[in-house]
Amino acid sequence: MAGRPVVHLWGVLETGESFLVRDRRFRPHFYLLDADAERAAPLGAADQHPSRRTTFDGRPVVRVELTLPSDTPPVRERLHRAGIPTFQADVPFAMLYLAERGIRGSLAIHGESRPGRRVDRLWDDPELEPAEYRPRLRVLSIDIETDPRARRVLSVALHGCGASEVLLGTPAGMTAPGGATPFATERDLLAGFGDRVRQLDPDVLTGWNVVDFDLSVLARRAAARGVPLELGRGRGVTRITAGRGREGARARIPGRLVLDGIQLLRGAFVRLESYSLEAVSRELLGEGKLIAGGDRGRKILDAFRDDRERVVEYNLTDARLVTDILEKLELVELAVERSRLTGLPPDRVASSVAAFDFLYLSALHPRGIVAPTAGARPPDEVQMGGGHVFVPEPGLYRNVLLFDVRSLYPSLIRTFQIDPLGYVAEPGPGEDLVVAPNGAAFRRQDGILPRMVEELFPRRAAAQAAGDRVASHAIKILMNSFFGVLGTPVCRFFNPEIANAITSWGRELLIWSRDWIEAGGRRVLYGDTDSLFVEAGEDDPGAARRVAAELVSGLNAALARHLAERWRVESRIEVEFEDLYLKLFLPSVRGGGRGARKRYAGLVEREGEPRVVLTGLEAVRRDWTELARRAQRELYERLFRGRPVAPYLADLVRRIRAGELDDQLVYRKALRKSLDQYTATTPPHVAAARQLRRPGRLISYVITTAGPEPAGHAANPLDYEHYLERQLLPVAEPVLAFEGLDFRKAIGDDHQLDLF
Repeated sequence: MAGRPVVHLWGVLETGESFLVRDRRFRPHFYLLDADAERAAPLGAADQHPSRRTTFDGRPVVRVELTLPSDTPPVRERLHRAGIPTFQADVPFAMLYLAERGIRGSLAIHGESRPGRRVDRLWDDPELEPAEYRPRLRVLSIDIETDPRARRVLSVALHGCGASEVLLGTPAGMTAPGGATPFATERDLLAGFGDRVRQLDPDVLTGWNVVDFDLSVLARRAAARGVPLELGRGRGVTRITAGRGREGARARIPGRLVLDGIQLLRGAFVRLESYSLEAVSRELLGEGKLIAGGDRGRKILDAFRDDRERVVEYNLTDARLVTDILEKLELVELAVERSRLTGLPPDRVASSVAAFDFLYLSALHPRGIVAPTAGARPPDEVQMGGGHVFVPEPGLYRNVLLFDVRSLYPSLIRTFQIDPLGYVAEPGPGEDLVVAPNGAAFRRQDGILPRMVEELFPRRAAAQAAGDRVASHAIKILMNSFFGVLGTPVCRFFNPEIANAITSWGRELLIWSRDWIEAGGRRVLYGDTDSLFVEAGEDDPGAARRVAAELVSGLNAALARHLAERWRVESRIEVEFEDLYLKLFLPSVRGGGRGARKRYAGLVEREGEPRVVLTGLEAVRRDWTELARRAQRELYERLFRGRPVAPYLADLVRRIRAGELDDQLVYRKALRKSLDQYTATTPPHVAAARQLRRPGRLISYVITTAGPEPAGHAANPLDYEHYLERQLLPVAEPVLAFEGLDFRKAIGDDHQLDLF
């Protein structure tokens, strides 16, 4: 019907066939308070319909319908300027369609289909319902090579869907090496790329920085050459939309997903020193790019003129490396699984706020309740509380037991019925509520959020039992996000009282657990949010483990009794024995005797071998040099095994000053904004970046006698005394202080160093 919006749902059937569902029956709509209906009508909200739905506090609403989704924002803004609140007036049209049907990633389609133009099956206005289905998607990795300024596409590599090939620009007088498909002009190359993608028909297009670079350049060059870059299963050119907030840019291709390898990696919380393809592939695959080093763009252009076979091999290797990384870590499968959990498209699952939004709205719909429009009220200016951290007792300890609470914040949500819908802002006299230590009150009946968590816990346990790492990881990511979104002002369900209720219960139970353990005669050395370090008081590791088993059993039983007596709730809190530290070192803060929070080192047994583990120390931070990280790990290794540290430090200093360890003296730090925005100060990495012709986001630099210079391009000698003072001394000091040693004496220095 003309003038009506159409919902398009693209997907893959169990048979592997592609499909498109078109639904013309759904109307854009939002809600108003019944009391505001008459005043809102002249402001564009005239098409009103009675509704049985209510707000969180039980007030009746009317449903406002509009012609097109694009009509909603201006009407909503006019209403807000007039002081009229709206409900769900910001929910994207397609998301509202899915949320009201409870569809999360997978669906069952009922009705007759017919062949489509670029899809195998087409349905018009069928009946849909939620379903459980995990598809295996066909993935095509692409990678382009350009001139140094990305003003000309030289070649495009494709890897996946049975293909491993390169489309190569081959101007007159040049020949294409074997295995490459030649194209006489850039225009022909771009058109040929579109044809080849449609022939291979992938479900997913991927690459490394594929949206911000590869597809953006292809779209720009296609427009310049007058070629429509149609890569999809439906009509329409590739569109790039800018990112909002923490969300990166997105590429929209009808019927296909675009999943950027870097974003998939970050979204899976894989922590690496650098996210460049070279660094990631070296770290995960033991293989790197064929052309590396500085001014790579110039090297590629030179090879394009003189050694085209090398360009083809380099281009194809980059595309293949992306595929290999995604397959090794099962990153596409993880995105699909998170989509099935949250209802968001796989290219948006990293947005925890959007995921929570969709899940909660889906649960509100059958209850007949509408949610407020996001951003309709200013965020409350309430200080957000965090987890409790004890001041540690500095020292070196033997046989220390680490206990932690399994999924603390989700467990608190389950136990105390913490829920946006169940929150009671102004409790009435005599109401039987669960009241948090911060004063926030909640109804005792099952809430939406506790039920969501209750369903996820056994699903994760089942996934773990079945060895399904993808599902287990997806559920863990989702559950861990629930606390954060409630404390995020951009979330429509943001409520600092609820978020602070969670952390206040966490703090109280951590302190209560410490007191219970110490009342039984064991010393708690340190605690942080959901963890306690307890001195076993046993010399034998086997005896220490038996103490751990007794403490876990006793503490869980005591906690259950305490929660039942004080709050009349059933405990969902489960304390677990996490690890036995054969040795645990708790350092002091620098320059004082007080213990340093969130910093410790230990010796634990892993896979039958004692291993050093470091938390919060320089060795686990990428903004410290490799020298500092290696030295710190070795120093603690020596401390725990009773080996001398002074001879090691003296030899290390000798090697530094002799220039033997220059490759370990590189700093790496990311630029957080463009170089011209650094005006108030010039940090070292910015100073180094300004000396490069084309600096990337991650800057590698060294400190020379003339100051910061780019690594690999330094014109002056390295300032070795800087590295002794700023890198080696800080990591050595805690160990030396414990052993009563002075740094200068330990390294055998005869002359005075200005180190303090």
